Amino acid sequence: MEENVALKLRVSGVVQGVGFRPFVYRIAVKNGIKGYVKNLGGSEVEIHAEGSLLNILSFIRDLVVEKPPPAEIEILEIEESKPKVFKEFSILKSGKNPKMFSMIPPDIGICDDCLREILDRNSRWYMYPFNSCAWCGPRFSIIEKIPYDRENTSMRDFPLCEECLSEYRDPENIRRFHAQGISCPKCGPKVWLVDNSGELVETDDPIKFAAKLIDEGYIVAIKGLGGFHIAALATNDEVVLTLRERKRRPQKPFALMALNIDVVRKIAYVPREAEELLLSPQKPIVLLPKRENTPISEYVAPGLSTIGVMLPYTGLHYILLMYTKDKYLIMT
Repeated sequence: MEENVALKLRVSGVVQGVGFRPFVYRIAVKNGIKGYVKNLGGSEVEIHAEGSLLNILSFIRDLVVEKPPPAEIEILEIEESKPKVFKEFSILKSGKNPKMFSMIPPDIGICDDCLREILDRNSRWYMYPFNSCAWCGPRFSIIEKIPYDRENTSMRDFPLCEECLSEYRDPENIRRFHAQGISCPKCGPKVWLVDNSGELVETDDPIKFAAKLIDEGYIVAIKGLGGFHIAALATNDEVVLTLRERKRRPQKPFALMALNIDVVRKIAYVPREAEELLLSPQKPIVLLPKRENTPISEYVAPGLSTIGVMLPYTGLHYILLMYTKDKYLIMT
């Protein structure tokens, strides 16, 4: 029988808030590794791994090669450790012994799986604007201190319901196992609409009502991840000029947000490289050549042949755009 060895691994980089600990758990179980993984107080994760040398080497290979897309391993320190004869592999409570400065994970645009759940009538996240998972959603915008655990974020005010808690604890649930920012309509948060005096607008569907107001020419503030967007029609000269007057922005172009890449193609020419950028998790604003004879107001980007376009990076933005007549809006 091959003798077990024990190693302590210290992984530094973007390893918090990106589903890294659940990933480590899964590859440890896959390779027959016993021990634990835990967050430290900075941008670090500590792993104690016990198993045969062959299994340990396979585990380390998987750690480096198969890491989640948002994760980045900057430093991997490995040292021998004394075997402690663990019976299983566990995710331990976060520690507070960092050696490195904190690298706070960035917000990540909504993933295709979460968007599919929002649009699926049979899903419990159907039309829920704050759906997220281990691969997407707010990080930087909700975190208050390291380590990235739910109690250290603004999501601590929304305790997980029984179903979400069950998924959070389920190692087989790749997208929600130990995902700190998950929620559903039962857990909250919820969305509401207020008028310009701060009074609550009574409506069964605040997002649909907001889309109706925008289509009628109103200008609406939308709370996104890290702040507010001002949303308005891009096809109405009067609305665009009113927005410019209110923002005291006489010439600087406004960016647009479009429902999906097909909508973008209707208003702009989209080279392959630009499409890749638009669809990336960062959801950046991309400058594109404007199509001729589009209904976009000339006051959106005065005197320019290009427009700045981005895709929705939250469920809230997607649902709002879905309800609008144009399927794209000024988002500034």
